[in-house]
Amino acid sequence: LLTASSLSREQTQQLQHATATGNLRQRRPTFQSGIVLRYILKRTTMNSLFTEENHIFISKLFLVLSLPTFVITRYVIVAPFGRHVQDGKAYRWWFGPQFDAKLSWFVFESPNLIWSWYCYCYLRDSEIMSSGSAATMVSFDNNQLQISSNVMVLSLFTLHYVNRAVIYPLRMNSNSHRVPLLVTASATIVTMLNGYIQSFYLVRVYKLPPLTLPPSSWINVQSWLGILVFVVGMIINIKSDAVLRNLRRQRNSDRDNQKTYYIPQHRLFTYISCPNFFGEILEWFGFAIASQFSLPAMAFFIYTASNLIPRGIAHHEWYKQKFEDYPLERKWAVIPFLV
Repeated sequence: LLTASSLSREQTQQLQHATATGNLRQRRPTFQSGIVLRYILKRTTMNSLFTEENHIFISKLFLVLSLPTFVITRYVIVAPFGRHVQDGKAYRWWFGPQFDAKLSWFVFESPNLIWSWYCYCYLRDSEIMSSGSAATMVSFDNNQLQISSNVMVLSLFTLHYVNRAVIYPLRMNSNSHRVPLLVTASATIVTMLNGYIQSFYLVRVYKLPPLTLPPSSWINVQSWLGILVFVVGMIINIKSDAVLRNLRRQRNSDRDNQKTYYIPQHRLFTYISCPNFFGEILEWFGFAIASQFSLPAMAFFIYTASNLIPRGIAHHEWYKQKFEDYPLERKWAVIPFLV
């Protein structure tokens, strides 16, 4: 309509005649019409995506998908990568082609980093990201140091995915199992949605109560407790991954092309087979606590548990089948004394 209004009467008649006679040819859009089209598309897509309604819908979608994710990965099929697709066994054609593990991990984890960067740089609300009355992320008021909770929680989110998308792939063994396209594609979709709901919530939707030192309320204590739980979970996750990686690397130093598994003997593995999964679940539980149990944080915590617990059980059963001397005291798969 905007471009049509600028046409003269004669041009309009010519256009109508060409349409009626079928002589209308495709023409390259003019500079002006191209700008108008790009503007309309930009406004439409941005406004339709970055709304609180869509944000709530996607957050609830994670909750809805948690149960079928648990049932499918526990009772139907184990996610086809790593030790569960060893030497081509149990591989299906619909898993798709396989790609380098390092590249796959980077591809399907990096959307979280892209979203946190984009939301912080282009969508943040200065008031939501401030620490208190002052429009700064850190301030000193009433003899208390105040820190923006939104900035702190977003920093934890970013820190986790710097490790998962960059550091972890770089430290992977060169002979790690290749990852099927099915896993890479599905994981990328999950991280694209999760990166959006977590980052957008923290920079645009809700202002969390600022952190204070010393803590001034129970809500403040809860936030600091959540941060502590997150950090402890991240340490467990990183340390456990390092134990598994170094175990295979040291044993296979003279057999680079072989993929051989061994029983981990580190203290983190005393009672559970997958402390790396336990650490990651603990991270997202701490993230939910620090976010005051917000809908997006709780949704992803529940979804993560529904994904990692079945995989941890599959790992635990695989260990017991493969190793006759598997430690008897290692009775649980993921969470000590529970599962």
